[in-house]
Amino acid sequence: MSVLRLAIIGSITAAALAVVAMPGTAGAARVSSVPVSFVVKNTNTTNVPCAPDGATYTVRGHLTGPRAVLTRRRAKRSGATLYLHGLGVAEWLWNFPLARYSHARAMARAGHVSVTVDRLGYGSSDRPRSGRSVCIGSQADIAHQIVGQLRAGAYGAPGLAFRRVGLAGHSAAGQISITEAYTYRDVRALVVVAFSYSNLPRGNDEFGFQRIACDAGGDPIALAPPGGITDYAFFGRTPASLGAIMFRSAAKAVRDRAPGLRGADPCGDNYSLIPAIQRQAANVGRVRVPVLVVCGRNDVLYAPFGCEAQAERFRRGRTVILRRTGHGLPLERSARTFRKRLSRFLGRYGL
Repeated sequence: MSVLRLAIIGSITAAALAVVAMPGTAGAARVSSVPVSFVVKNTNTTNVPCAPDGATYTVRGHLTGPRAVLTRRRAKRSGATLYLHGLGVAEWLWNFPLARYSHARAMARAGHVSVTVDRLGYGSSDRPRSGRSVCIGSQADIAHQIVGQLRAGAYGAPGLAFRRVGLAGHSAAGQISITEAYTYRDVRALVVVAFSYSNLPRGNDEFGFQRIACDAGGDPIALAPPGGITDYAFFGRTPASLGAIMFRSAAKAVRDRAPGLRGADPCGDNYSLIPAIQRQAANVGRVRVPVLVVCGRNDVLYAPFGCEAQAERFRRGRTVILRRTGHGLPLERSARTFRKRLSRFLGRYGL
């Protein structure tokens, strides 16, 4: 295993993130982003103990890539990467509403196909009545179902089939992705972003605050109107505190927009995260594909040394540490460098 440290020299302006051409420019025609949906069962066939409800739901998101690739003939010879988000955020982390900051659109300009989704219980995807019926094990199972549907083209329009599928997970979804990879061994490459098996004290605090709300049945604001759903709670006690957790160097436009996108997490994700991490060491040896672990040096939840240790657990792991970068890595000022390194990694494996 190797460790790669990156030094971002000088100040990177917000304009440096504007790698996707805006509508009306010549480059805009080269990127296509279309809504997609996946019908899944909330089941758990992993070794992470949790009890999903077994019901059928729809997970929604977007398929974004070079327009020339998103045809049935070319997609069959191409690859796609499924991106999962962590706690406190949703699909918008990877596909930000302001197009100039969208990771998925920028990767499309670099020739890659991205599938970004709201995980079950989040955003535009279905929301089980009880947040306890969603958990790390079932989220990994659902990711596996989506990977299979992407390969077969068996999902909502446009239903393109991709020969190879990669998997990337941010924060808690890093563990979801790891669990998926060692359980099902169906992805071509794995990317773990802003996550390790060992978190910093701030992480203990934030997970603990959310657990307190979950123990009380959920956050009252998240459950409004009363009598509907139960067991959903916020990660980050206020919109402002979520911003403080996520960002070190994000542009003002991102900082201003992100708090309004904040949503509550299903409590089962929080409750099952530690059991999932406890099973990681004994199982990651089953991950035979290449793994890239990317973290920010200024992340308040996970330290660089923890990310390096995480990479060392994999047979084919390597680490990228980005300076002046916080937890919300795809939206930080270093995002352009992140995408460059990620593009190189994914390109090696046909993604």
